Amino acid sequence: MRLSCGRYRINIRVTPSLLFMELTSKSKRALLCLSAAQAAAGKQRFSGILRLFWLLTGERKTTLSRCINGLVPHFYEGTFSGEVYLNGRNTGDYALRDFGTIVGSVFQDPRSQFFMTDTTNEIAFGCVNMKLPREEVWQRTKDSLEKINISKLTDKNLFQLSSGEMQKVSIASCYAMAPDIYVFDEPSANLDFRAIMELHDVLSELKSEGKTVIVLEHRVFYLADLLDRMIFLEDGVIRNDFNRQETLSLSDSDLRQLELRDFSLDALTPCSRPTALQEESRLTLSLSHVSFAYGRRKRRSEADVALLHDVSFEAYSGEIIGIIGDNGAGKTTLAKLCCGLLKESAGIISIHEKQLPQKKRLGQIFFVMQDSDYQLFGDSVLNELRIGAGNKSSNDAENQAILKKLSLWEKRENHPAALSRGQKQRLTIAGALKADSRVLFFDEPTSGLDRGNMLRVATELKSLARESRVVFVITHDYEFILAACHRVLYLNDGKIEQDFPLTENSKDTVLRLLRKGGASSGQD
Repeated sequence: MRLSCGRYRINIRVTPSLLFMELTSKSKRALLCLSAAQAAAGKQRFSGILRLFWLLTGERKTTLSRCINGLVPHFYEGTFSGEVYLNGRNTGDYALRDFGTIVGSVFQDPRSQFFMTDTTNEIAFGCVNMKLPREEVWQRTKDSLEKINISKLTDKNLFQLSSGEMQKVSIASCYAMAPDIYVFDEPSANLDFRAIMELHDVLSELKSEGKTVIVLEHRVFYLADLLDRMIFLEDGVIRNDFNRQETLSLSDSDLRQLELRDFSLDALTPCSRPTALQEESRLTLSLSHVSFAYGRRKRRSEADVALLHDVSFEAYSGEIIGIIGDNGAGKTTLAKLCCGLLKESAGIISIHEKQLPQKKRLGQIFFVMQDSDYQLFGDSVLNELRIGAGNKSSNDAENQAILKKLSLWEKRENHPAALSRGQKQRLTIAGALKADSRVLFFDEPTSGLDRGNMLRVATELKSLARESRVVFVITHDYEFILAACHRVLYLNDGKIEQDFPLTENSKDTVLRLLRKGGASSGQD
């Protein structure tokens, strides 16, 4: 039984008691991690209650999830053959509306699956479409809010929530429909550290309920205690079949080959800043007593409403500086101030020791946003670099070199809108590599990236630093911080509470500060 979509050919059966799958891709590799309470003998068949964790590297991993949740072939066009079975029934026999009761899907960007504007009605939406009695709809909604531990979010505006809160609402929406199977697509991509651990608890609860949980993921440290089995497929063949012990014993070189992040964060070591850069560095960007507030409120002091309070620091050429802190601490606001997208309420921002007002900072500092869609305007990947060159002449040889470095050259004729989220992220980074700016800010540049692409981005940022530029990275990605950064700024409640060089002795401080972070709502 085979199913093909694009370059993939899949044989798959998924039920609460049986899974049979093969994945074929001529040019890409995939990793499948399976957790099974009762695994039968044999390499490809599992009986008992399945709790599954799929970690797919390379491209098109989302295509596989769409085969499971019915979007292929019911919604997405492509060449389709073969059969997919859910609960012993061919998915071709289901109407698309029926899949929600069998498979609950949590997309990488929860906003893309919201239909309502408030949390309560969003969670109730699927149950209403199931034509359940009104009393049962609201009982399921209430139970889901309590089960996912988000009762405090009842009746909240969806688009005023943090990424972590949106994630939980999308999970609750699925939970209310009581599916047997859950599919999570890069669930940790946009979450801070605490939100990731809260996600872990949700996955653990679903597993304890005997649900089948499928996770497409690159960051795996939070899944280490959940998985029981991991299968590596290459060129349509199962190359490796790891049990739990074998999986957790994989060496660093093994993980690199599989394009997987580390299962343990403790053994990681930070990079070092080249001595030559330290000796040649000069003051590039400085902030002196900078404050910012979105607006004043009557009967409240400016300090009560300010997002940034009396921020001061200096940044020197050749530095890569990680900016960490809770959601809402003011990290992105700080970047927008420096770039001139916002105007400071007080204080001085200087470049090369020359004070620059807001309008003159525009164009002086390059900002790569977290949501890549806001920065992509070309009709092809190659043309995106051409139009984004600014004052630099469009050199296709240079464009080719940059795109090859970031594994995008084969996509050069594709429209940016057709790229995966990770590919879009790398394309905006490619644009930054061509910028003339001496100071660059990157907001969560590794969200959704596998190990290989994360390291490629780290390499390119180091290349920028070697050109005597200053690179700031707003991130919750501990692995990336250690791979790329020389220094860390910790923001808390709009203030820089800690500013320290990243060394072997200080890496534990970084991890501790990340773990303090929360998934609170509000403007960051």
